[in-house]
Amino acid sequence: MNTTIRPAMTVKSPQRQRGVVLVVSLIMLLVVTLLAVSSMQGTVLEEKMAGNSKDRNLAFQTTESAVREAEMYIEGIVSMGSFDGTGGLYGFASAEPYFGLSTTWSDGTQHVVAANDYGSYEAPRYFIKHFTTVAGTEGAMNMSGYGDNKGTGDVTIFKITGRGTGGSADSAEVILRSHYGRIF
Repeated sequence: MNTTIRPAMTVKSPQRQRGVVLVVSLIMLLVVTLLAVSSMQGTVLEEKMAGNSKDRNLAFQTTESAVREAEMYIEGIVSMGSFDGTGGLYGFASAEPYFGLSTTWSDGTQHVVAANDYGSYEAPRYFIKHFTTVAGTEGAMNMSGYGDNKGTGDVTIFKITGRGTGGSADSAEVILRSHYGRIF
């Protein structure tokens, strides 16, 4: 009996292998790298958007604080004598500065610097203009709450303009304008 042993697998010689596995794996590595880079770019963009949103919110909150400080100032005055057109306090006859100009907010004679900055790049600023006076009872309704009637008295209306910035030099800027009435 003659028996021949055959190998179960035939091994190809190294001359016949062409390196296809290497080429396929490099292409797969390139695809995975491109996916990772595009994912990181999206994450960086979302992080910038979140930072800008935080910066805008800080600017808005600091401007609100400046307006509230101006309202507290108005509540504390006893006469209109300080509204002479200097130091950020403008009388009825004096012209207020234009809030869109940078000199309005850089010149210390045209605005008041608020006491707190709350982490913003610059302390918030404001100026107050004596807007008008409403005479008699027509301006006395609803000054302290809905339906309240103070009876008689003139209501002095002030226009408050406030400006605040975010947390860095090239951050958001918010300008708010408000009207505030008070009976003297």
